[in-house]
Amino acid sequence: MGEKNSLGWFTVNPLKEELYCPLEKTDKWVIAADKGGDRKYFLHRFPQLSDAEKLLLAAVINEFQSKDAKASSRSIQRHLRNYCVGNFIELEREQKKYLLHVLGSSLKGFGALDDILCNKAIEEIALIGIGREKPVYVFHKLYGWLPTNLFFESQQAVCDAVNRMSKSVGRRLTFQTPSINAVLPDGSRLHAAISPVAFSGPCFTIRKFSKEYFTPLQLVENNTISLEAAAFLWMALESDCSMLIAGNTGSGKTTTLNALFSFVPKGERIIVAEETPEINLPHRHVVKLNVVEEQSIGMHGLILNTFRMRPDRIVVGEIRSREEMQAFIDTLLAGQGKGSYCTFHSQSSREVVKRAVSQGVSPMDLGAIDLVLVQKRWDKIDLKKGGRKEVRHVTEISELLSNGDKVGVNRLFEFDFGKGKLVKTGKSRKAAGKMEKCFSMDRAQLAREAKRRERFLKGLLGKGLSLEEFFAVVNGAESQ
Repeated sequence: MGEKNSLGWFTVNPLKEELYCPLEKTDKWVIAADKGGDRKYFLHRFPQLSDAEKLLLAAVINEFQSKDAKASSRSIQRHLRNYCVGNFIELEREQKKYLLHVLGSSLKGFGALDDILCNKAIEEIALIGIGREKPVYVFHKLYGWLPTNLFFESQQAVCDAVNRMSKSVGRRLTFQTPSINAVLPDGSRLHAAISPVAFSGPCFTIRKFSKEYFTPLQLVENNTISLEAAAFLWMALESDCSMLIAGNTGSGKTTTLNALFSFVPKGERIIVAEETPEINLPHRHVVKLNVVEEQSIGMHGLILNTFRMRPDRIVVGEIRSREEMQAFIDTLLAGQGKGSYCTFHSQSSREVVKRAVSQGVSPMDLGAIDLVLVQKRWDKIDLKKGGRKEVRHVTEISELLSNGDKVGVNRLFEFDFGKGKLVKTGKSRKAAGKMEKCFSMDRAQLAREAKRRERFLKGLLGKGLSLEEFFAVVNGAESQ
């Protein structure tokens, strides 16, 4: 770990056949398919460097860092010029331009990773080892996993990159700490590991943090959820129904939770407990609590702390352990505030019940959860056109009904794979009971109110409202 600093990462220029069919092109990257149909993500602001250029850049970086100079564009340009003059090196105009760009990105940012991190369509960035045969991969929301032309040459280079990214939270990847979790300055989540934890070679995964928060309208426009279900959930959240959002990895559970919370009245006090800051609510009275592993402050403790904070609503970013699940159930049983909400890894309402029971929750206590919303992602394959794309849909909205030592699942909405949409399949008992008390309406009146809200939401489709704008409109509609 004591080697001199060098660039450590490099790119490979694409071959002509690799650019056979460009799918997307900007000034920073190109996504193209070769003649065989394989797709690749090319960073073209970072050309393939010669051995002489690599040595030059490594020397300038080491000299710059040894003097602890401030990384400004002017100082970087001066160091490059002085080094070239002192070593009788003459650079061509275009060569100087891209070398300065590489130096700037390496000294001020995260190198070539900057041009991936800024791409809003990229959801994950992953390294699976070192060398040209194990490049960095990206997960594109339209094209799925794509190999890039970027690779790392050594474990030291991976450690340098990871430690630069995790510097703001004071964590370092070393032989003594061969696995770390951190949050980047933009909120993205980073996991990294080296030997002996990473048996196949040094690796890292960055889960991108999106600053563009969806509204329920966008969920409807993307066919993630139906208008009828959105109107139902609007009334359910106003009626203080608690909810668990389940699904597989990357299905958009947190995105949906964040969007649906715009249906919660603006004047309420909300406590958010999460491991990674992902939830961004439009409400003013929000307190956010984060896990701090170094000080042994875990999710279980954060949830218990909410008992002393007089919340109207409690939001738990994600429940992973037996202790966290029990703490979440305790908040429901204690009647804290008007409702509690969380995300959970599971594929259906019945699996939620099985997993929760296996974690020690009694069937009777599990009935404290009013609604379970299941959202999944899967590959949709078109055999006629030969296409494949990843889709995300809410596949189920159900009520949990406890009956002694058993928990029943009352399915209200299910995804119809033939029609390709979420459809109503059952009548609410538990949530409807809360709605009757909240709105002072009988079942017929509730049905008419749900239809009114459905029409109201339909009238907002296509207007491009931001989360804040939608929140303001919904709060204004409550008095209509």
